[in-house]
Amino acid sequence: MRRRNKILIWIGIIFLLLIGAYYLILPRIIGEILSAEPRDPKLEISETNEIGWWSYQESLKVDSFQVEFVESKLNLFNSKSLIEYTVKGKLSTDGHWRPSIKKIHVSQRFLRRYDRDLHPYLDSDTTKIPEAIIEITPVIKVTNDDNYNGEEIEFEFTNELKLESFHWGNNWVRFQCADKQQDLILKQRK
Repeated sequence: MRRRNKILIWIGIIFLLLIGAYYLILPRIIGEILSAEPRDPKLEISETNEIGWWSYQESLKVDSFQVEFVESKLNLFNSKSLIEYTVKGKLSTDGHWRPSIKKIHVSQRFLRRYDRDLHPYLDSDTTKIPEAIIEITPVIKVTNDDNYNGEEIEFEFTNELKLESFHWGNNWVRFQCADKQQDLILKQRK
């Protein structure tokens, strides 16, 4: 009888281990094999989607804005791409208030045909309007610094952003930072 109990206990333990492996380990292995989703984005400056106190935005001058794909393996099982954007520019204020970039405000929205009336940077031809726009805005803060005398401070940063397609086929997205813009097309295929 004891031997039979030991065998039943070992069968129960093995059964519980197999169930645990099935629910804990197997989904991770299969998920890694089937998923082509890009890694998490890297940020040099933290991002926000909240509007706050932006009283020093006149200190900002954007010289260049560049957007490019880091990873884009769009297919039937993956609708996400990883892009990076680089912003270069200058900051300056009067007096002893040293400007710096506090956060990056990211705004994403779909565009409708009548949006071209609201935004002069969009093409007047309605067939050339992007489907979505992502606006990147560096938020400026100032700190009191007696050593600062209003000289221009150059800045450059690169952040990454995970972006999801919104339908099959070509997804035309316009990226905007100050008066600079760049378009990307995400090609979602089956």
